[in-house]
Amino acid sequence: MERRLYCESPYTKEWQADVKDIIQKDGKFLVELDDTAFYPGGGGQPSDRGTIDGIAIEDVYEDNGKIYHILSEPPKNKNVKCLIDFVRRFDLMQQHTGQHLLSAILFNEYQWKTSSFHLGEDEVSIDVTAPDIPADLARAAEDMVNDHIYRDLEVKTHIVKPGETDQFRLRKMPPVAETISIVEICDIDFSPCCGTHVARTGEIGIIKILKTEKRGKETRVYFKCGKRALHNFQRDHDIVSRLSKMYRSEESDVISRAEAYAEQLGNTQKELSVAKEKLLGLEAKEMAASAGSPFIHRSYENKSFDDISKLMKSLLKEGDFIIILSSIPDRRLLFAKSGNIDINCGNILKEHLEEFNGKGGGGDKWANAGFKDMEDLKKFETFLGEMILKK
Repeated sequence: MERRLYCESPYTKEWQADVKDIIQKDGKFLVELDDTAFYPGGGGQPSDRGTIDGIAIEDVYEDNGKIYHILSEPPKNKNVKCLIDFVRRFDLMQQHTGQHLLSAILFNEYQWKTSSFHLGEDEVSIDVTAPDIPADLARAAEDMVNDHIYRDLEVKTHIVKPGETDQFRLRKMPPVAETISIVEICDIDFSPCCGTHVARTGEIGIIKILKTEKRGKETRVYFKCGKRALHNFQRDHDIVSRLSKMYRSEESDVISRAEAYAEQLGNTQKELSVAKEKLLGLEAKEMAASAGSPFIHRSYENKSFDDISKLMKSLLKEGDFIIILSSIPDRRLLFAKSGNIDINCGNILKEHLEEFNGKGGGGDKWANAGFKDMEDLKKFETFLGEMILKK
Protein backbone atom coordinates (compact mmCIF):
# COMPACT_ATOMS: atom_id res chain seq x y z
CA MET A 1 0.00 0.00 0.00
CA GLU A 2 1.26 3.47 -0.89
CA ARG A 3 2.20 6.06 1.73
CA ARG A 4 -0.60 8.55 2.00
CA LEU A 5 1.21 11.79 2.61
CA TYR A 6 -2.00 13.80 2.91
CA CYS A 7 -2.66 11.94 6.18
CA GLU A 8 0.79 12.79 7.54
CA SER A 9 0.93 16.38 6.32
CA PRO A 10 -1.86 18.05 4.35
CA TYR A 11 0.57 20.92 3.67
CA THR A 12 2.81 18.82 1.39
CA LYS A 13 2.91 20.57 -1.98
CA GLU A 14 5.75 18.85 -3.85
CA TRP A 15 7.48 15.45 -3.65
CA GLN A 16 9.13 12.71 -5.67
CA ALA A 17 7.48 9.31 -6.11
CA ASP A 18 8.01 6.06 -7.99
CA VAL A 19 5.39 4.83 -10.44
CA LYS A 20 4.15 1.43 -9.26
CA ASP A 21 1.70 0.68 -12.04
CA ILE A 22 -0.03 2.21 -15.08
CA ILE A 23 -3.37 0.94 -16.33
CA GLN A 24 -4.82 2.13 -19.64
CA LYS A 25 -8.61 2.43 -19.51
CA ASP A 26 -11.15 4.27 -21.70
CA GLY A 27 -8.44 6.33 -23.38
CA LYS A 28 -7.01 7.48 -20.03
CA PHE A 29 -4.06 6.32 -17.92
CA LEU A 30 -4.54 5.29 -14.29
CA VAL A 31 -1.26 5.84 -12.48
CA GLU A 32 -0.45 4.28 -9.11
CA LEU A 33 2.37 5.83 -7.05
CA ASP A 34 4.34 4.51 -4.08
CA ASP A 35 3.89 7.84 -2.26
CA THR A 36 1.02 10.24 -2.85
CA ALA A 37 -0.24 13.44 -1.26
CA PHE A 38 -3.10 13.71 -3.75
CA TYR A 39 -6.34 13.26 -1.81
CA PRO A 40 -8.63 10.77 -3.60
CA GLY A 41 -11.85 12.37 -2.47
CA GLY A 42 -14.23 11.22 0.24
CA GLY A 43 -16.15 12.47 3.25
CA GLY A 44 -17.77 15.14 1.09
CA GLN A 45 -14.42 16.58 -0.04
CA PRO A 46 -13.47 16.52 -3.76
CA SER A 47 -10.24 14.94 -4.95
CA ASP A 48 -7.08 16.99 -5.47
CA ARG A 49 -5.70 18.39 -8.70
CA GLY A 50 -2.12 18.98 -9.75
CA THR A 51 0.51 17.45 -12.03
CA ILE A 52 2.70 14.35 -12.29
CA ASP A 53 5.85 15.15 -14.28
CA GLY A 54 4.01 18.14 -15.73
CA ILE A 55 0.97 16.09 -16.85
CA ALA A 56 -2.30 17.46 -15.45
CA ILE A 57 -4.28 15.20 -13.14
CA GLU A 58 -7.90 14.95 -14.24
CA ASP A 59 -9.14 13.03 -11.20
CA VAL A 60 -7.96 10.94 -8.24
CA TYR A 61 -9.91 8.07 -6.73
CA GLU A 62 -9.48 5.04 -4.50
CA ASP A 63 -10.46 1.50 -5.50
CA ASN A 64 -9.80 -1.66 -3.50
CA GLY A 65 -7.27 0.08 -1.29
CA LYS A 66 -5.30 1.59 -4.18
CA ILE A 67 -5.19 5.26 -5.20
CA TYR A 68 -5.32 5.96 -8.93
CA HIS A 69 -4.38 9.23 -10.59
CA ILE A 70 -6.11 9.75 -13.95
CA LEU A 71 -3.90 11.29 -16.66
CA SER A 72 -4.39 11.96 -20.36
CA GLU A 73 -0.96 10.40 -21.10
CA PRO A 74 1.44 8.17 -19.15
CA PRO A 75 4.52 9.64 -17.45
CA LYS A 76 7.76 8.63 -19.18
CA ASN A 77 9.89 8.37 -16.06
CA LYS A 78 9.85 5.76 -13.30
CA ASN A 79 10.58 8.42 -10.69
CA VAL A 80 8.24 11.37 -11.10
CA LYS A 81 7.84 14.88 -9.70
CA CYS A 82 4.46 15.53 -8.15
CA LEU A 83 2.93 18.98 -7.60
CA ILE A 84 -0.38 19.72 -5.89
CA ASP A 85 -2.59 22.63 -6.90
CA PHE A 86 -2.21 23.97 -3.38
CA VAL A 87 -4.38 27.06 -3.84
CA ARG A 88 -7.29 24.72 -4.52
CA ARG A 89 -6.23 22.27 -1.79
CA PHE A 90 -5.98 24.99 0.87
CA ASP A 91 -9.40 26.31 -0.13
CA LEU A 92 -10.86 22.83 0.40
CA MET A 93 -9.05 22.57 3.74
CA GLN A 94 -10.59 25.88 4.85
CA GLN A 95 -14.10 24.82 3.84
CA HIS A 96 -13.81 21.34 5.34
CA THR A 97 -12.44 22.44 8.70
CA GLY A 98 -15.00 25.26 8.78
CA GLN A 99 -17.70 22.65 8.25
CA HIS A 100 -16.44 20.61 11.22
CA LEU A 101 -16.55 23.69 13.43
CA LEU A 102 -20.02 24.74 12.24
CA SER A 103 -21.41 21.21 12.65
CA ALA A 104 -19.90 21.05 16.15
CA ILE A 105 -21.54 24.31 17.23
CA LEU A 106 -24.94 23.31 15.82
CA PHE A 107 -24.69 19.99 17.66
CA ASN A 108 -23.22 21.25 20.95
CA GLU A 109 -25.55 24.24 21.27
CA TYR A 110 -28.77 23.03 19.62
CA GLN A 111 -28.37 19.21 19.40
CA TRP A 112 -28.77 19.33 15.58
CA LYS A 113 -26.83 16.57 13.87
CA THR A 114 -25.20 16.97 10.47
CA SER A 115 -26.57 14.28 8.16
CA SER A 116 -24.63 15.20 5.00
CA PHE A 117 -21.92 17.53 3.71
CA HIS A 118 -21.59 18.96 0.20
CA LEU A 119 -18.33 20.62 -0.84
CA GLY A 120 -18.33 21.85 -4.43
CA GLU A 121 -16.09 24.16 -6.42
CA ASP A 122 -18.34 27.08 -5.45
CA GLU A 123 -21.12 26.04 -3.06
CA VAL A 124 -20.66 24.48 0.38
CA SER A 125 -23.53 23.20 2.49
CA ILE A 126 -24.55 20.82 5.24
CA ASP A 127 -27.91 19.20 5.94
CA VAL A 128 -28.84 19.27 9.62
CA THR A 129 -31.61 17.57 11.59
CA ALA A 130 -33.51 20.79 12.25
CA PRO A 131 -36.95 21.36 10.71
CA ASP A 132 -36.18 25.07 10.56
CA ILE A 133 -33.36 27.41 11.58
CA PRO A 134 -34.55 30.95 12.36
CA ALA A 135 -32.34 33.79 11.14
CA ASP A 136 -31.38 34.86 14.67
CA LEU A 137 -30.16 31.35 15.57
CA ALA A 138 -28.18 31.11 12.32
CA ARG A 139 -26.52 34.44 13.13
CA ALA A 140 -25.78 33.33 16.70
CA ALA A 141 -24.20 30.08 15.46
CA GLU A 142 -22.17 32.03 12.89
CA ASP A 143 -20.86 34.34 15.62
CA MET A 144 -19.87 31.41 17.84
CA VAL A 145 -18.00 29.68 15.01
CA ASN A 146 -16.11 32.86 14.18
CA ASP A 147 -15.22 33.33 17.85
CA HIS A 148 -13.54 29.90 17.79
CA ILE A 149 -11.78 30.81 14.55
CA TYR A 150 -10.37 33.99 16.13
CA ARG A 151 -9.10 31.95 19.10
CA ASP A 152 -6.79 30.14 16.64
CA LEU A 153 -7.44 26.74 18.20
CA GLU A 154 -5.30 23.71 17.37
CA VAL A 155 -6.70 21.14 14.93
CA LYS A 156 -5.24 17.64 15.44
CA THR A 157 -5.68 14.31 13.70
CA HIS A 158 -5.61 11.08 15.71
CA ILE A 159 -5.05 7.72 14.03
CA VAL A 160 -7.26 5.38 16.04
CA LYS A 161 -7.42 1.58 15.95
CA PRO A 162 -10.67 -0.41 16.29
CA GLY A 163 -11.83 -0.53 19.90
CA GLU A 164 -10.09 2.73 20.85
CA THR A 165 -12.81 5.13 19.67
CA ASP A 166 -14.45 5.15 23.13
CA GLN A 167 -11.58 7.38 24.29
CA PHE A 168 -13.08 10.24 22.27
CA ARG A 169 -16.37 12.11 22.60
CA LEU A 170 -17.33 11.50 18.98
CA ARG A 171 -19.99 13.70 17.41
CA LYS A 172 -20.80 10.78 15.11
CA MET A 173 -19.73 7.16 15.07
CA PRO A 174 -17.43 5.83 12.32
CA PRO A 175 -19.16 3.79 9.58
CA VAL A 176 -16.60 0.96 9.71
CA ALA A 177 -14.71 -0.93 12.43
CA GLU A 178 -11.15 -0.34 11.24
CA THR A 179 -8.27 2.05 11.84
CA ILE A 180 -9.61 5.55 11.26
CA SER A 181 -8.63 9.21 11.50
CA ILE A 182 -10.38 11.34 14.09
CA VAL A 183 -10.13 15.10 13.69
CA GLU A 184 -10.10 17.06 16.93
CA ILE A 185 -10.68 20.79 17.26
CA CYS A 186 -9.20 21.65 20.67
CA ASP A 187 -11.58 19.55 22.77
CA ILE A 188 -14.62 21.20 21.08
CA ASP A 189 -15.19 18.56 18.45
CA PHE A 190 -14.12 14.99 17.69
CA SER A 191 -15.22 13.65 14.35
CA PRO A 192 -14.13 10.66 12.21
CA CYS A 193 -12.85 12.10 8.92
CA CYS A 194 -10.39 11.12 6.22
CA GLY A 195 -10.21 14.59 4.62
CA THR A 196 -7.56 17.30 4.80
CA HIS A 197 -7.74 20.10 7.35
CA VAL A 198 -5.91 23.23 8.45
CA ALA A 199 -3.60 23.05 11.46
CA ARG A 200 -5.31 25.84 13.42
CA THR A 201 -8.77 27.37 13.25
CA GLY A 202 -7.30 30.80 12.53
CA GLU A 203 -6.42 29.54 9.04
CA ILE A 204 -10.14 29.16 8.27
CA GLY A 205 -10.16 32.96 8.25
CA ILE A 206 -13.89 33.54 8.58
CA ILE A 207 -17.17 31.72 8.08
CA LYS A 208 -20.31 33.28 6.65
CA ILE A 209 -23.68 31.54 6.60
CA LEU A 210 -25.30 32.61 3.32
CA LYS A 211 -28.76 31.11 3.56
CA THR A 212 -30.84 28.22 4.87
CA GLU A 213 -33.58 26.27 3.12
CA LYS A 214 -35.97 23.51 4.18
CA ARG A 215 -35.24 20.04 2.81
CA GLY A 216 -38.08 17.84 4.01
CA LYS A 217 -37.63 17.34 7.75
CA GLU A 218 -34.13 18.84 7.63
CA THR A 219 -32.55 22.19 6.85
CA ARG A 220 -29.74 22.82 4.39
CA VAL A 221 -27.24 25.45 5.54
CA TYR A 222 -25.16 27.17 2.84
CA PHE A 223 -21.92 28.81 3.94
CA LYS A 224 -18.46 29.87 2.79
CA CYS A 225 -15.13 30.08 4.57
CA GLY A 226 -11.79 31.79 4.03
CA LYS A 227 -11.16 33.31 0.62
CA ARG A 228 -14.52 32.12 -0.66
CA ALA A 229 -16.20 34.19 2.04
CA LEU A 230 -13.89 37.13 1.26
CA HIS A 231 -14.69 36.98 -2.46
CA ASN A 232 -18.40 36.74 -1.64
CA PHE A 233 -18.13 39.84 0.55
CA GLN A 234 -16.16 41.72 -2.12
CA ARG A 235 -18.81 40.95 -4.72
CA ASP A 236 -21.68 41.95 -2.42
CA HIS A 237 -19.86 45.10 -1.33
CA ASP A 238 -19.37 46.11 -4.97
CA ILE A 239 -23.11 45.72 -5.51
CA VAL A 240 -23.99 47.79 -2.44
CA SER A 241 -21.43 50.48 -3.40
CA ARG A 242 -22.88 50.78 -6.91
CA LEU A 243 -26.42 50.98 -5.53
CA SER A 244 -25.28 53.61 -3.03
CA LYS A 245 -23.93 55.75 -5.87
CA MET A 246 -27.02 55.13 -8.00
CA TYR A 247 -29.39 56.18 -5.20
CA ARG A 248 -27.01 58.91 -3.97
CA SER A 249 -27.31 57.64 -0.42
CA GLU A 250 -25.22 56.16 2.36
CA GLU A 251 -24.73 52.38 2.17
CA SER A 252 -26.84 51.97 5.33
CA ASP A 253 -29.76 53.71 3.60
CA VAL A 254 -29.69 51.67 0.38
CA ILE A 255 -32.46 49.25 1.42
CA SER A 256 -34.91 51.97 2.50
CA ARG A 257 -34.15 53.98 -0.63
CA ALA A 258 -34.65 50.91 -2.84
CA GLU A 259 -37.95 50.12 -1.09
CA ALA A 260 -39.15 53.68 -1.68
CA TYR A 261 -38.23 53.50 -5.38
CA ALA A 262 -39.93 50.10 -5.68
CA GLU A 263 -43.13 51.47 -4.16
CA GLN A 264 -42.99 54.50 -6.48
CA LEU A 265 -42.38 52.24 -9.48
CA GLY A 266 -45.29 50.00 -8.49
CA ASN A 267 -47.65 52.96 -8.29
CA THR A 268 -46.45 54.26 -11.66
CA GLN A 269 -46.96 50.85 -13.26
CA LYS A 270 -50.52 50.72 -11.93
CA GLU A 271 -51.24 54.15 -13.40
CA LEU A 272 -49.72 53.12 -16.74
CA SER A 273 -51.75 49.92 -16.74
CA VAL A 274 -54.99 51.83 -16.21
CA ALA A 275 -54.07 54.31 -18.95
CA LYS A 276 -53.09 51.50 -21.34
CA GLU A 277 -56.40 49.71 -20.77
CA LYS A 278 -58.28 52.90 -21.65
CA LEU A 279 -56.23 53.35 -24.82
CA LEU A 280 -56.74 49.72 -25.81
CA GLY A 281 -60.46 50.13 -25.19
CA LEU A 282 -60.54 53.14 -27.54
CA GLU A 283 -58.48 51.22 -30.11
CA ALA A 284 -60.97 48.34 -29.91
CA LYS A 285 -63.90 50.68 -30.55
CA GLU A 286 -62.17 52.15 -33.61
CA MET A 287 -61.28 48.68 -34.94
CA ALA A 288 -64.85 47.45 -34.50
CA ALA A 289 -66.31 50.56 -36.12
CA SER A 290 -64.03 50.30 -39.16
CA ALA A 291 -64.37 46.53 -39.60
CA GLY A 292 -65.79 45.65 -42.99
CA SER A 293 -66.74 42.12 -41.92
CA PRO A 294 -67.12 39.99 -38.78
CA PHE A 295 -63.53 38.79 -39.27
CA ILE A 296 -60.73 40.88 -37.71
CA HIS A 297 -57.08 39.90 -38.05
CA ARG A 298 -54.15 41.95 -36.73
CA SER A 299 -50.47 41.16 -36.10
CA TYR A 300 -48.55 43.50 -33.79
CA GLU A 301 -44.82 44.19 -33.71
CA ASN A 302 -45.12 46.45 -30.66
CA LYS A 303 -47.66 44.73 -28.41
CA SER A 304 -47.07 42.05 -25.79
CA PHE A 305 -49.31 39.06 -25.28
CA ASP A 306 -50.81 40.83 -22.28
CA ASP A 307 -51.61 43.81 -24.51
CA ILE A 308 -53.39 41.77 -27.16
CA SER A 309 -55.30 39.89 -24.43
CA LYS A 310 -56.72 43.16 -23.11
CA LEU A 311 -57.42 44.38 -26.64
CA MET A 312 -59.21 41.12 -27.46
CA LYS A 313 -61.46 41.37 -24.39
CA SER A 314 -62.45 44.91 -25.37
CA LEU A 315 -63.08 43.91 -29.00
CA LEU A 316 -65.36 41.05 -28.05
CA LYS A 317 -67.64 43.53 -26.25
CA GLU A 318 -68.10 45.61 -29.40
CA GLY A 319 -70.10 43.10 -31.46
CA ASP A 320 -70.15 39.64 -33.02
CA PHE A 321 -66.67 38.96 -34.39
CA ILE A 322 -64.17 36.23 -35.17
CA ILE A 323 -60.76 37.64 -34.20
CA ILE A 324 -57.12 36.66 -34.65
CA LEU A 325 -54.54 38.78 -32.82
CA SER A 326 -50.84 37.97 -32.59
CA SER A 327 -47.90 39.35 -30.58
CA ILE A 328 -44.70 39.18 -32.64
CA PRO A 329 -42.36 39.90 -29.66
CA ASP A 330 -43.87 37.06 -27.61
CA ARG A 331 -44.54 34.75 -30.61
CA ARG A 332 -48.06 34.11 -29.32
CA LEU A 333 -51.50 34.22 -30.88
CA LEU A 334 -55.08 34.64 -29.69
CA PHE A 335 -58.11 33.25 -31.51
CA ALA A 336 -61.54 34.20 -30.17
CA LYS A 337 -65.14 34.87 -31.09
CA SER A 338 -68.21 36.60 -29.69
CA GLY A 339 -71.91 36.01 -30.31
CA ASN A 340 -73.33 32.84 -31.82
CA ILE A 341 -70.88 32.36 -34.69
CA ASP A 342 -70.70 28.66 -35.57
CA ILE A 343 -67.01 27.94 -34.90
CA ASN A 344 -65.12 26.29 -32.02
CA CYS A 345 -61.80 28.07 -31.43
CA GLY A 346 -60.31 25.42 -29.12
CA ASN A 347 -61.17 22.51 -31.40
CA ILE A 348 -59.57 24.18 -34.42
CA LEU A 349 -56.31 24.72 -32.54
CA LYS A 350 -56.40 21.19 -31.18
CA GLU A 351 -56.86 19.77 -34.68
CA HIS A 352 -54.25 21.84 -36.56
CA LEU A 353 -51.76 23.45 -34.15
CA GLU A 354 -49.36 20.50 -33.98
CA GLU A 355 -48.81 20.67 -37.75
CA PHE A 356 -47.22 24.10 -37.22
CA ASN A 357 -45.09 23.12 -34.18
CA GLY A 358 -47.21 25.23 -31.87
CA LYS A 359 -48.53 24.59 -28.37
CA GLY A 360 -51.72 25.83 -26.79
CA GLY A 361 -55.43 25.23 -26.47
CA GLY A 362 -58.63 26.72 -25.20
CA GLY A 363 -62.39 26.54 -25.23
CA ASP A 364 -65.22 27.23 -27.61
CA LYS A 365 -64.87 31.04 -27.59
CA TRP A 366 -61.24 31.67 -26.64
CA ALA A 367 -57.99 29.89 -27.45
CA ASN A 368 -54.29 30.76 -27.52
CA ALA A 369 -51.13 29.37 -29.06
CA GLY A 370 -47.38 29.84 -28.66
CA PHE A 371 -44.51 29.17 -31.05
CA LYS A 372 -40.74 28.83 -30.74
CA ASP A 373 -40.18 29.81 -34.36
CA MET A 374 -41.54 33.04 -35.88
CA GLU A 375 -42.09 31.42 -39.28
CA ASP A 376 -44.38 28.80 -37.72
CA LEU A 377 -46.45 31.57 -36.12
CA LYS A 378 -46.83 33.41 -39.43
CA LYS A 379 -47.72 30.23 -41.34
CA PHE A 380 -50.35 29.28 -38.76
CA GLU A 381 -51.83 32.79 -38.85
CA THR A 382 -52.14 32.59 -42.62
CA PHE A 383 -53.66 29.10 -42.44
CA LEU A 384 -56.15 30.16 -39.77
CA GLY A 385 -57.16 33.30 -41.68
CA GLU A 386 -57.73 31.39 -44.92
CA MET A 387 -59.79 28.76 -43.09
CA ILE A 388 -62.07 31.41 -41.57
CA LEU A 389 -62.55 33.21 -44.89
CA LYS A 390 -63.61 29.94 -46.54
CA LYS A 391 -66.22 29.41 -43.85
